[in-house]
Amino acid sequence: MTVSSPDFTSRLLSPLYIWQGGWLVLLSAMENRPHQHVAASLLVGLEDALQVSLNDTSLSQPLVTVAPEVRQSLRSHAPLAVMHLDPDEPAWWALRGADADQTLPLASLREDLWALADDQPRAEQAQAFVQALRGRTPASPPDARIVMACQQLRENNSLDLETLAAGANLSASRFRRLFSEQLGVTFKRFVLHLKCQRALALWESGMTLTELAVAAGFYDQPHLNRTLRAMFDALPSRYARGQSVQVVNLPAQTRTTFLE
Repeated sequence: MTVSSPDFTSRLLSPLYIWQGGWLVLLSAMENRPHQHVAASLLVGLEDALQVSLNDTSLSQPLVTVAPEVRQSLRSHAPLAVMHLDPDEPAWWALRGADADQTLPLASLREDLWALADDQPRAEQAQAFVQALRGRTPASPPDARIVMACQQLRENNSLDLETLAAGANLSASRFRRLFSEQLGVTFKRFVLHLKCQRALALWESGMTLTELAVAAGFYDQPHLNRTLRAMFDALPSRYARGQSVQVVNLPAQTRTTFLE
């Protein structure tokens, strides 16, 4: 996946907040070329509208939600927040199919995000922000069998499709189709995405990509780089112009399971 270098000065406005289900960072500016990834996105212009392209549609607005695997590009000369949400993340299911302007009032959303933009770790505030998104009732909850399969994959990444299908009392072909229909991504792409998320969860402040590659079980740094670029386009460090990335792993959070 080709990634453009920003042609303007960009810096991190917050630590990189990571949790099981996504990540959030605030940046002074951002630009990338068309790409697509497994994660859904919540993009918020903190001062101005964002210039976003989704497939063949161009948007100029301050708040944009992007479904998984949608081809997209983004340009903003003003501060913004970028939030990636896994396809099974409850916060995404609370947002998908909804009118973002009605679901997330822009003024209060910006206020909550600006509270994180001071270069200091605000784990409790970031956690509360994620939980508030998760607390919204989804218009259409996901199939419980797929939710359970995703939970099992997060706990045991060696499980294969056939095993999960049997546990759901479905044939492998039916399970594969249902998985893609529900999450908007293929089973194979989702498994690779989880591997990348596990790598990000191991990332510590000051850690080099070489060290991260070893810790996460990749062959080497180039292998990790290729995979992360393919799955995420570029990490926030790409836009930090040498700025040290402070990583804040949020504490374990109560995760709505849709199974209650």
